[in-house]
Amino acid sequence: PYSEQVRVVGEAARPQTLPYKQQMTLLDVMIAVGGITDFADGNRATILRASENNQQYSVRLKDLVKRGDVSANVDMKPGDILIIPQSWF
Repeated sequence: PYSEQVRVVGEAARPQTLPYKQQMTLLDVMIAVGGITDFADGNRATILRASENNQQYSVRLKDLVKRGDVSANVDMKPGDILIIPQSWF
């Protein structure tokens, strides 16, 4: 069911649906989808959290993936949707 999955849409290298695992983090998700594309605006990405009335949280994917800034790593929850927008050059 969708409530037990994490979905990744937009400028991920391989956008897909992942089964949620206990203590899954944003970094785990990014490794599974192969990172972000060259066209991604990683620091404007958001997590849409269905379990909290579709609350949106900003995440800093570029800092996490490209710079190794682990302070940008956050816990994922079942049903989360990670939205990675395209940057405007």
